[in-house]
Amino acid sequence: MWIDTHCHIHTEDDPLALARDSLKAGVDVVICIGTDVASSQSAMGFASTIDSAIRGGATDLPRCYSTVGLHPHDASSPGMTGVEGIARLARLNSAVPPGSLVAVGECGLDYFYENSPKHDQQLAFSQQIELARELDLTLVIHTRDAWEDTFSILNETGLPAKVVFHCFTGDKQLASRALDLGAYLSFSGMVTFRNAESIREAAEITPLDRLLIETDSPYLAPVPHRGKTNVPANVGLVGEFIATLKKLSSSEFSYATEAAANECFSLK
Repeated sequence: MWIDTHCHIHTEDDPLALARDSLKAGVDVVICIGTDVASSQSAMGFASTIDSAIRGGATDLPRCYSTVGLHPHDASSPGMTGVEGIARLARLNSAVPPGSLVAVGECGLDYFYENSPKHDQQLAFSQQIELARELDLTLVIHTRDAWEDTFSILNETGLPAKVVFHCFTGDKQLASRALDLGAYLSFSGMVTFRNAESIREAAEITPLDRLLIETDSPYLAPVPHRGKTNVPANVGLVGEFIATLKKLSSSEFSYATEAAANECFSLK
């Protein structure tokens, strides 16, 4: 079985259908990621809906967990629509059974688009790092064209116990730096792209106990579905591709990444 550690199906038109399709494809856990206050509320609500269905006897759905976070694109959002609102959601829900809230993020820095000023991104990132530390939650990081500042802020603010670099796009040198921090690296369908040799090299040097896989659906569909809408059911294609890189069987790699995800997110 597979775990999709990063998806956004809670924002899609029929997330329950996508969840059912993922279980049919051998995905028994999905983690729905928040990117602002509204999507974080939606992620938590969807996880609660699935949990209630499973507790009620449903056998056609995967387990579902959620995160709350403010994406760097929205780092300038004020007050309760920004980090303040994210912090309120996290504090209200971090201890609520059945523990479906497992992380803060995705948050971080994106200098490629710079939809929010760099200073606002840096402040929002630092505040969410502190929030993850306060609540003992995993931190899910988005970083694009901002590696040095990302590492600098992590070191200055102080790392939470568990950190994930989501959709890792760096080379093996950046992978080594992230791993030296104790972080987990999560690989998406990008690793299957023809021009992604540096990402493949990073995956090859990542230890199995620190390697996660994700879809980031509806984005970044893996080969042979590149260019189409991505779904959690495709996460096994990512897993099988990296298993081949590491000269492991699909079942060996599935077991390893499932164990890593369970440890990283303290899944119950």
